[in-house]
Amino acid sequence: MAKHISRRSAAIVACVVILFLAAAAVPMTMAHLTVWPLSQLSGARDSSRPAAQRGVPAPPSATSESLQGTSPASAQLVTRDLTPATQLRLTASGFLPKEHLVVSVEDPQGHTYEQVTLTAGNDGRLRETSVSAPPQLASGSYEVLVVGSTSHRAASVTFQMHVIPPTVVFDAYTGTPGQTVGFSGSGFIPGEEVVIYLGKATTPLADARATDTGAIGGRLTVPALVAATYTLTVVGTLSQTPISVGFSIQGFAPWVVLDRYALTSGQGLGFIGQGFASNEPVLVYLNATTGNPALHMTADSSGRIVEQDTWMPSVASGQNVLTFVGQWSKASTVAEFTVLPSAQPSPTVTAP
Repeated sequence: MAKHISRRSAAIVACVVILFLAAAAVPMTMAHLTVWPLSQLSGARDSSRPAAQRGVPAPPSATSESLQGTSPASAQLVTRDLTPATQLRLTASGFLPKEHLVVSVEDPQGHTYEQVTLTAGNDGRLRETSVSAPPQLASGSYEVLVVGSTSHRAASVTFQMHVIPPTVVFDAYTGTPGQTVGFSGSGFIPGEEVVIYLGKATTPLADARATDTGAIGGRLTVPALVAATYTLTVVGTLSQTPISVGFSIQGFAPWVVLDRYALTSGQGLGFIGQGFASNEPVLVYLNATTGNPALHMTADSSGRIVEQDTWMPSVASGQNVLTFVGQWSKASTVAEFTVLPSAQPSPTVTAP
């Protein structure tokens, strides 16, 4: 029993010695102990610190959530060729819902012109909107910039400004109804349709398509209108820069010459006339302007009529009148001729 106690005592003494030696090597007092917050034990998060400082990804903000899955911002123009008379017809997409969009124009030297603020729709798109181009722009290439005021997304599109007005010339600046007149021009927007109006008409008199170099060419037909001076207006549907010139429509003043003005009964008659409308029907009346005409004729493309001297007017001797009436132009002219009386046979004298 005494041995067992002494062994236990020896073990206790050994433990005390070991503890004493450890304490000597690393003194531990309450002053040197650090108590860690429970929230940091076992990997717990401190919600009071920013997520970036805690090494935890920050939750997405409202802006980043809105931009997720959104295609890059873009801008489009309905046409990239403009003149001072046209506007920038702009569309855009890829911005935030209801975001304010700042639209400006920039030249190749980086100079920014007037700005305007528009608003995107609920889907972040800008529906087609017309914006006036800065009036001081010269001919050349420019860029339209669209910047979102919240997302700072930016999109751009280039356009060409055409300041020099187009020119048009006509083969003639006067004509009669039915006559054709040629025209040519240059300086239009490539590929645009060019229409020509006469006076206050809303229906084009003629049209042409501009080539890749902006040139046009074609022909128009003078309409059947009252003789007067009218205005021909030429305008490109894209450039919207009108060109106006005066054009005189002449009245018809036909005339007719007979091949003979005195004929005997049974003798043929012929004539030649000019000044009727191109290809119009012409009625010829004899001694009256009502009833059935004596002749039906058609003028040629130059308004000319011709009748050989084989026509036999069935009239009595004396003065006669031919009246020529154009059915489209309503122009008329007259010509007179005389039918000589038939020669009376000499009486036969018999010898008594």
